[in-house]
This record gives sequence, structure tokens and C-alpha cells, in this order.
Amino acid sequence: MPTKKSLKNRRRFEHKNEKELTYEELFPPYEPLYKYCIYFINEVTSEEEINYLITIAQTTTHFVIDTECNCTSKTPALIQIYFVTSLNIASPLLLVEIDFLPHYSSSLFLKFKELFDYIFSLRSILYSWGFISDELNRFLPCKLFSLPIRTTNYNTQDVNDIVIINAPAYDPTLILPTQLMNDKKFSSGETWSLQDAVVYTFGQYLSKRETLRRWSIGLDVKLPTRDTSFSSNYRKKLINYACLDCVSVAHIHLIMQQSKIPLDTNYIHQEPQTSGEYILSNNLTVLSDMFQLSDDSSSSSEEYHTELVAVHVPNERHQSPSHIIQMDYQQETEAPALVPPTVPRSHKRSSIAKKKRNQKTSRRHRANRYNYEIIRPANMKITSIKKLLRENHIKYTNIHVVHSVLYIGVKSDGHKRLYEQLLPSHMFV
Repeated sequence: MPTKKSLKNRRRFEHKNEKELTYEELFPPYEPLYKYCIYFINEVTSEEEINYLITIAQTTTHFVIDTECNCTSKTPALIQIYFVTSLNIASPLLLVEIDFLPHYSSSLFLKFKELFDYIFSLRSILYSWGFISDELNRFLPCKLFSLPIRTTNYNTQDVNDIVIINAPAYDPTLILPTQLMNDKKFSSGETWSLQDAVVYTFGQYLSKRETLRRWSIGLDVKLPTRDTSFSSNYRKKLINYACLDCVSVAHIHLIMQQSKIPLDTNYIHQEPQTSGEYILSNNLTVLSDMFQLSDDSSSSSEEYHTELVAVHVPNERHQSPSHIIQMDYQQETEAPALVPPTVPRSHKRSSIAKKKRNQKTSRRHRANRYNYEIIRPANMKITSIKKLLRENHIKYTNIHVVHSVLYIGVKSDGHKRLYEQLLPSHMFV
């Protein structure tokens, strides 16, 4: 009979597989922005290669660190280190194969230690998806480095103001809107996975199928002691996965450095025929896939998002003199047009008819606010319910209590499915 732990692991595995299939179907594979050149660090690494890498490390200050462990034994297997330099050059990406290192007393191993000393020097800045100390702690027995590391460390995953720019189109039955996903992770205390961040930032799919694999097989085909029972195609998949994990973190960090844009900000560039200057103005609009709805004063009040719009304003300095003269001439010679007198309408809608029309319109709008509704038992005041909903970042269109039953209207089916999970059944009792 399966245990609770095994059932939980099974559900997690099924959910992961479903997510992989969904992302793979909806998005193209991740295309790295950074170029890289792979260097295997193991017992067959040449002295010429290691001396070259030491020279490069002396002039490089930014590095991305990642690690991999064997799936069943959880033993440390691989350290990936990417030298972040220029977008135009293929920078070194080290794959350090722990089980295939030379003896720690050998001259080659001492060269490896020298390389790590430069990478982990005080002037270096290290980036990782997760805490670097957690990543490297299991690798201490390999004797390549010691903790604590004295570098400046950045956990890219832990940055609160992660920027999600130009979120891709999504299938509302499968993928949550960007703002809703961010709210979900914020309210549940869940950190962004690297795969989710790549999907919502670049609209591309970063496969994580190779996460739970056996890594200590000898990825370098030059290793005489490699496990030959694994095919070259399998090795290529593991190598590609290990490399993309590193360069995607570098890519995301570059976006975060260059962009300080609020989530889901749309920039609209409208360019007429004439030249002019651009200014930013606030245009109150409703985003097509998401909008903020709250209810401070009334159960049906709507609060719209502010969208930044680049507006083209014609500048007088760009107008030709002949055009200005022509405008002045028209102003002097044109006679004012005759305005016909306003004739009062003989038939006006009565106040009773207006009231009926308004009531009918109001009923129609109110019904639309409950197209997607969540039902919960409630014995609290409306003000207390609204306060709880705001504290839990629930964006509703309307709320109503009838005979101790709370009806919460939300914008879409995606919101409904998410909030059904976030709102316990006893929350308002």
C-alpha cells in the first residue's frame, strides 16, 4: 500500500510532467542570448586549457553558478560556472565533473584550485538561481574551495522586483496571466522557478526534464573512465540542459539590470506622419487580459489600471514657415459658420421610463459581474469580508451576501480557479 509520502511525490511528479507538456506545446524552445564555449574540468583537462581559463578568470568579475546532483543518491555531481563577459563573444562555461577530478595532490588539481580562487575572489560577483551557499555546501568534500565565499553573491530568484516584460500570449485554461501568476506566488510565499521566469519573461520554454537524472556518467567523451552504457545523445541532452540553466540566469539578470518597468506595463508607440516630440501621459484603460478590481466604497466600484502611453505631440518648431502663414491667413479670412438654432425636442423620456431603463441596465451589468463566481459560507459584515479579500490580494468585481452565503464575482475563469485554491471554505465564518 502506497504511503502518504509516495502519493505526494507521485502527484508532484505528475504535476511536473503536465507542466512540461503544457509549456512545450505553447512555447518555442529557449534561445540563449549569451554565447558560450564549453570547457570540461576533469582528469583529462589539458594544462594549456586550464592556464587559458585562469588568464580569463583574472579579468572577469561576473560569474553565474549552478550545480547538479545525482537523482537517487543525491550525491554532488556537477558544478557549472559561466563567465559573463560580452554578448558578442563565446565566453567560457565550465562543467566541473566531480567524480572525474584528478587526485587532490596532483599538479592539475592544484591548478583547478587556483582557478576557483580567482572565481571566488573578493572582486568577483556571483549570480545564482537560489542561494549560492546552499548550492555549494554539498560540494565541499571535493576540496576545490572553502566556505564562506567572500564574493558578492546575488540570488536572482530572491529579488523581489523581478521584472516580467512583454509577457507572452497564453491559453487561459492552462497559463495564468502574468500579474495573476505574480500575485499567486506573492500570496503563497512561493519563489519563481527558473522555468516559470523564462516562460513569463521571454515567452520561451526551458526544459527541466533532465533535472532528476544521473549526472556522474562522464559527460566528456574524452574520459576513458566514462560510463559507456549511456548514449552520446543522452550526454548531449544533459550538457545542453546544464549550459542553458546558466546562460538563462545571466539573460534574466541582464533584463533586470536594464529594465525597471512595473509588471504588465504596456508601451504603445503611436507615430503620425508629422514629426514632433514624445511625452508620457497616463491613459486610464482596461487591459484586455487583466484588470484590477477592488471595492473600497461600493460593492460594484471599478478601479482601472493606469497604462503608460507614448503620445506624439506636434511641435511648432517642426512646422514650415509657409504652413504657419497659411494658418494665419485662414484665421483672418474665413467667416464664421452659421450655427442653426437649437430646436427643443418635443418628446422627452419620462422620469419613470428613465428609472426603468437604468434599473434594466444596472441588472444586466450586475449579472455580468457574476459570470465567474466563488461561493463561500459567511457570517461576517461586508466591510470585514472586503478587508480580508484585499489582504489576500483577491481582485473581485462584486460581492454579495444572501442568507449567510457569500457570492464573489471575479473577472475570468482563470481567476476563479486560482482563488478557489486560495480561499479556504471557512475563511468568512
